[in-house]
Amino acid sequence: MAAVISGEIGKLGILYEKYKRPLYAYFMKLTAGDIHASEDLVHTVFFRVIRYKSGFRCEGSFASWLFSIAHNAGIDYNRKVKRMIEYKSYYLVTHVNHYEPGELEHREEQRTLEMAMSKLKQEERELLTLSKIDNLKYREIAGILKTTESNIKIKIFRALRKLKDIYLTIENQGYEKERT
Repeated sequence: MAAVISGEIGKLGILYEKYKRPLYAYFMKLTAGDIHASEDLVHTVFFRVIRYKSGFRCEGSFASWLFSIAHNAGIDYNRKVKRMIEYKSYYLVTHVNHYEPGELEHREEQRTLEMAMSKLKQEERELLTLSKIDNLKYREIAGILKTTESNIKIKIFRALRKLKDIYLTIENQGYEKERT
């Protein structure tokens, strides 16, 4: 990023290649699986990186700064569509003729987890995505969301507890349906 700041804009391609997939995955969750919006948002982030390159001081994590831009782009996106986006599961696998041992159970657990995630508030989904999927540190998430690290720890703990409760409720409902 230091090279980009000093005027070597071509070096941005290296950063783009490294971060396009994590950003895309982040936006897929934020936009409820909207492929086109996610692609557009990734490009918006890198446009903003060029536009606001002087805002990066080369002191902290580039990933943290980048996801801060992504977070703001997501807020702008949600404002533009004037509604909160609900989490929607998406699968790349369409037809499988045979199943490996344990695959059906794994898919069912994944489906249950995605249903539970969809019942969380958008902010809770975002926190869990940043911490558990994108593997950002609490300090980095606090920087992105402009709050304290302890506040983030509390919010993530509560979101995880709520997710667990919802997951178990969904799982128990499925078990009850099987018994009847």
